[in-house]
Formats: sequence, C-alpha cells, structure tokens
Amino acid sequence: MKKLLATILTIALVLSLSACGGPSNPSPPAASGTEGGSGSSGASDFTPVTWRFANQHAPDQPGCILDQRICDEITEATQGRVTVELYANNALGDYTSVFDELMLGTIEMAHITPVESYDSRVSAAMIPYLGTTYDELLKAYARDGYLFGQVKEALGAIGIELMGICPEGYNGIGTMTELQTPAAPGVDKGIVIRTPMLDIFALSGIDLGFRVSSMPYADTYTAMQTGVVGGWAGGSITGNYFVMRDLIRYFYDYRQNQEATLIMVSSQAWNQLLPEDQEAISQIVAKGCEDMAEITQKADAENIPKLEEAGIKVVQFSDEELQAFADSCHQNVWPKLSANYPEGFIDNILADISK
Repeated sequence: MKKLLATILTIALVLSLSACGGPSNPSPPAASGTEGGSGSSGASDFTPVTWRFANQHAPDQPGCILDQRICDEITEATQGRVTVELYANNALGDYTSVFDELMLGTIEMAHITPVESYDSRVSAAMIPYLGTTYDELLKAYARDGYLFGQVKEALGAIGIELMGICPEGYNGIGTMTELQTPAAPGVDKGIVIRTPMLDIFALSGIDLGFRVSSMPYADTYTAMQTGVVGGWAGGSITGNYFVMRDLIRYFYDYRQNQEATLIMVSSQAWNQLLPEDQEAISQIVAKGCEDMAEITQKADAENIPKLEEAGIKVVQFSDEELQAFADSCHQNVWPKLSANYPEGFIDNILADISK
C-alpha cells in the first residue's frame, strides 16, 4: 500500500508541474523593443510620429524643392508611420538656433549650414579644394568615406544623426574690376575681397593671391557699394546672379570652396524609429544628396548666360588651371588648417580623396 501510494503521489506531482510550468522548452519572450529603440514589437504596434523639418532655403530654391521631395518620399516609404512637415526659409529660426534645437530634440530634422561651435569637424565638408568637379565632391562626401564618418562621429557625440552632405554649388569670386593674372595662384590680384569669417575661406582666398577682409554676409553688399572691398567670396554662380548681379562686373569660377549643407536628424527622434524606417530614410536622403549635385550643375549652367546677359563677364578655368589652384591649396593652406582639427584629420582626408 505504501509503494502504491508513493507511485500515485509521484504521478500527481508530475502532472501538476506540467500544468503550471508550461512546455519544457519554452520559446524566449518577445523583445520589448526594437533595434531602433522604438519600444514596439513591430510596424503594426508603432505609433505614428510627425516631424518638423527645418531648412534655410527659399521655397523656390533647389534645396527647398529637394527637401519637399524628401518629406513626401519618407511618408510613402514608411507607410505613414513617419510624417515630415517642411518649414522653409528659416521659419523655425536661423541655422545656429535650429542646430541647437536638433541637439535638444525639440526639432526633429534639418537641412542647414553646418555649425562648428562644438566640433570643428562638422564644417569640414567646406574645406577648400576637396575637389574641382561634382563627381570628386560626391566621392569626398560618400557615406563610406573618411570625411562622412568623421562628421557623423562628431555630430553623434552631441545628439545628432548625420543623414547626408549636400553639395549646393562651388564658390567663386565676384569682382567689380578685372583681375590681373587671374590664373596664377599666389600672385597678387590687386584687390581686397570679402570672405566669410572662417579660416577655410580666408586662407584659400589668400593662397589664390587676394587680400581679404572677413566680415558677415549681411555687411557684404554695403561694403562693396562703398568700396571697402572690391569683390566677394562665398557665393556660387547662381548666388552671384540672384544677389550681386547689380554690383559685380566679373565672376571668376575658382571653385575654391564648396557650399555644403548637412541634412540631419535629432538622435532622440531617430532612436524612436523602427529599423526598417531608419534604413528607408537613410537611403532617401543619400539619393537626394546625390541628385543635388546634378541639380546644382544644371542651375549653374542655366545662370552663366543670365550673368552674361546682365553684362557680367564669366571667367572659367581649364582643368589644368583648376588643378594648379588645388595643388597650391593642398600644399600651402591645408597644413595651416590642420591645427583646427584632430591630429591626422587633414592628411586622412587627402589620402581618401586621392584613392
């Protein structure tokens, strides 16, 4: 009887444990979040979000048209999980305040001029003579390249995700008088020009042979009107047509600096997305930045004859002359700029674009 009772109790205990404990090899519990940090288990559980996208471009400018296209494509690619509303022409503040709000997460997305206040690498896409053609620029700005990786790292440290570097035109120099020996780097050009208040602009102008006066953009037109300076750097062919065609009589297409804006997303907003939506947005912006190079080339080609119709002589340089400007800059300017960046930064960029 004792053996029978023990057997019955053992069978009852096994049945009880099986009922309470579930299967002997249970599947692991579903993850509470995703790799992107959304906290949902998939697209069906994701709560749609609406982002504000700030830019500094006027509604009819190519950069603004591109940004609206990006907004539409993101909404479609994410099946409405991410809606992006564009606020153009500094509607949410100038680029410096928008940059700070990206860091704080109070603005989710922006397409603006880089701000180097926190890390000098952020504006490195405008280093002079990264290339003299748009194909060379796209190579320098490639997502798998050294420069992109460094800018991404610098922004990531302050809570911003880099989506793309957008080429928006080569800077030349507009003048009110004709230059002597314009194609000879380092030879005095006989005039003082305005440059933006950054070494990457001032030093490249000096290396070309100009005397420079660094001043804010807002003061440039008056300074030229009053003869304080005889020309200006910091504008492309298109920029000179729209802004300075009433003052300048010559435009020299030196291509010494490139207008490079950044498309960025707040890390706080980015980390809430599903991984598949992050990938879609990355691809959309990368394609947009590539397309911007073609858009800019087309705009410049269309505005050269418009400058000439306005009585302005457009001076363009041969490939050999442009390469001579670039070689001089790499030799004389880049070593001076290296003091503004981490050790080896400039050398590594040169090595990368020379491959």
